[in-house]
Amino acid sequence: MEFLKQGCAATLREGLNELYRHAPDVAEVSERKGKSFRDHDLTHVIFGCDTSLEGEILLKPWILFGTTITVDEIKAYQADPEVQRLNQEGLEMMGGRLRTYSLALVYYFPLFFWIWLRRVRKMSAKWPHSEVSEAMLDTPLEQLRQHYGIKLFR
Repeated sequence: MEFLKQGCAATLREGLNELYRHAPDVAEVSERKGKSFRDHDLTHVIFGCDTSLEGEILLKPWILFGTTITVDEIKAYQADPEVQRLNQEGLEMMGGRLRTYSLALVYYFPLFFWIWLRRVRKMSAKWPHSEVSEAMLDTPLEQLRQHYGIKLFR
């Protein structure tokens, strides 16, 4: 997917449409659930993370420390039954709680810390999580990433 490349010339809106073309199930859920899910999907695009299980995990430090998301927004999103179902499916896909927590401790936590240290902390401004304007949607990803100091993980 083109939006996964640092210098992507597509607009944020085009990147979101590309994400939805490659993950129609994500598009369907976001259409049904509304703004908070679309805001989350936009973070996948701006930070260059796909919607795989690993992509979701790699997106966490960006969302938590590189956006203006509020605690209330996080709580509301995590309380959604669809998100809870997807989290449970993720645990099962990774082999259960014990295996997931072991993998998280050994692999994902150090990666989370590295992304925070080497990427998120170097951003020049936080991404406006729930305040993306129409003008921003029509701005090339390369330009937005440059403005916010976003350097993709991969």
